Amino acid sequence: MSSEKRVTFEEVYESSLGLSRQAAESLNNYWLEAGISQGLATQLELCVVEMVNNAVIHAYKAQEGFKVVVKCQLVGRDLSIEVIDQGEAMSAKALASALSNDFLEADPNDENTWETSGRGFLIVSSLMDDVVMTSEAGHNKFILTKRLEESELIDGAFSS
Repeated sequence: MSSEKRVTFEEVYESSLGLSRQAAESLNNYWLEAGISQGLATQLELCVVEMVNNAVIHAYKAQEGFKVVVKCQLVGRDLSIEVIDQGEAMSAKALASALSNDFLEADPNDENTWETSGRGFLIVSSLMDDVVMTSEAGHNKFILTKRLEESELIDGAFSS
């Protein structure tokens, strides 16, 4: 049996434009209890907001009332976050493209740069070690993983 500490979070939400804030607040409480530093929690929150917004806006076409599941698991220093929806799936090719695009800086004088551009995936991929998408039996799942460094944990968290 493994002696690694396992801490899990799972919540089911209904899609809405305010959902990402609600999920982020719940996760911030979880991360604090799990011993994750405020600096890392802020980065993780940004990732969750981006991925939940992606589910609501793109998978569900901004329609309210559909299920979005958010899971987070911390095993030792390995953190994984899952965002699961049952909406329209993103193709693997589109994800690969979004993860490899150049960052397009928003120009206050050019409305075209304000539109959805995939910046969220670039932010997420720069903050996490891995971003994977699966689509199976009508469920789309984005899995974000990160190996935590000692500096990203509150003193004493997960020490042997």
